[in-house]
Amino acid sequence: MGNLYQNTHAYKNIQREKCFGINFHPISSYDNLADTIHHNELDDNEFDVGGFTFYDGKKIHAPMIRKAFVNMECTLKNIQDLSGLGITAMIIGHVWHVSVEKEHAQGYSKRYGKDGFMMLVPAPQNLITGEPNQSA
Repeated sequence: MGNLYQNTHAYKNIQREKCFGINFHPISSYDNLADTIHHNELDDNEFDVGGFTFYDGKKIHAPMIRKAFVNMECTLKNIQDLSGLGITAMIIGHVWHVSVEKEHAQGYSKRYGKDGFMMLVPAPQNLITGEPNQSA
């Protein structure tokens, strides 16, 4: 998991707990996920902010999000500071358990259609001026 900001709840939780969940959501969850970014103070509960319910992982002690169509339960192997300045990090983990909704486990239509994987494309930088563009 790359480009994780080191000032986030997720980063601090992974460091402390030595485990983490990766939850894949349909595009219909986008606004809820964005809400967790905009309301990310130390006192904010991101599950409540996003309207997510969670369940206990089968192999780790981190919460997993019920609405996700794929959940990966991981233990921490390594953290690398990508920026060299304590800004962003890459988290390397060992996957111990994967859960996939039945509809997403078969064929392509659910996995790669409008209810399939979302991918964050980091803001491409203008290589001449150095100005960042908007992420997609």
